Amino acid sequence: MQTAIFTLCDAATVAGGKLNILGSFDTIGAHSFPCDHPLCAVACKLRFDVGEEGRHWIEMHFCDPDMRPVLKPIRQDFEIRIPGHQSQTHIHVWQHLGFHLERPGEYYFELKVDGDTKSRIPLYVVQAQRR
Repeated sequence: MQTAIFTLCDAATVAGGKLNILGSFDTIGAHSFPCDHPLCAVACKLRFDVGEEGRHWIEMHFCDPDMRPVLKPIRQDFEIRIPGHQSQTHIHVWQHLGFHLERPGEYYFELKVDGDTKSRIPLYVVQAQRR
């Protein structure tokens, strides 16, 4: 299994088997803390090879700079069927209606498949300068 895409973005959709990503980012600036980020999505695309068919589960974690959970882990079960001798993709989008950020620092989104960490991406939360 390979992680083809794992990104934080403004929005993401799946249509006709295609993953559409709008505004991929890794930094948020806020004038004061604590603060709330109103809306975002996390998009992922996994590629499974022949021999990796069957039931799997995917889990996404969001942790603060001290690796404490910011959001409750989100889990989804799915099944991979591989027709012929080709690899197969699984696409998933998590839409978040917002989250609370206590302080600046390096936060993390972590992707686990079947309990194993497959990718970790940072979210840099910085103090924005007033103009």
